[in-house]
Amino acid sequence: MKEWILEKLYHPVLFFFLVPMFYLVFGNIFALQYDTFRGFAFFLLYLFVLVNQMLENILLRIPKNDFEVSKPFLFSLEVLNVLLLGYFAFSYSWLAFLVLSGYTLIIQLQFLFSYYDLDHVAIITTTLLKLVLLNGFSFYVQVRFIHPRFIPVYLVLFIPFYLFEISRIDRPFKKNELYGLVLLAYSFGIIVLWGFIGWQSLILLVTFPLASVFSTNFGRKTTSIFACIFSFVYMGLCLLTLF
Repeated sequence: MKEWILEKLYHPVLFFFLVPMFYLVFGNIFALQYDTFRGFAFFLLYLFVLVNQMLENILLRIPKNDFEVSKPFLFSLEVLNVLLLGYFAFSYSWLAFLVLSGYTLIIQLQFLFSYYDLDHVAIITTTLLKLVLLNGFSFYVQVRFIHPRFIPVYLVLFIPFYLFEISRIDRPFKKNELYGLVLLAYSFGIIVLWGFIGWQSLILLVTFPLASVFSTNFGRKTTSIFACIFSFVYMGLCLLTLF
């Protein structure tokens, strides 16, 4: 029964386009408290994150030698990446350009960590950058200032997306460790949201049964489903803070 449900929920192509959205949408939600939504800027930032996700997926396969890189496609992605960096440099500031340039360099060079058995360090670093830096920058793109108050809101997603990222390197987890991380994710999420919406933050627990699949099946499929559904519910609760 569980496998049937997982098969129905798992759509790799959908998740490919959906995951970058969660790296940006929370910054946009809280920016709405200060200004109107700038759709074009959000779209270009989303495109930047999507391009870097494609580059990440290609370059991470280099140490494994299991993927023949299409040089014209890789070159076209890099050109588009530079054009998008140019847009944020001229439309916002050179500091914005430096921040996004640093992000894309780390994302593209993280495969080097594999040669030194530091994949875990790379995953922690890039997960933090994707959730905190990108959501913070997404907030900045909308209102042109940074508010540190919302950093804990972005950090709530760290454990779900850490589990999603770590699943690609087949790192074994003891059952107690895994459920400890899951409980920490829910506890932290409820504590952070409680300051905004009170008891309604407990609605986050409706996704808790999904974590039960980790006891028998911890992999890319289950972690992506868990991260996305957790994020969807969390996003809905964050939207409640606007009312």
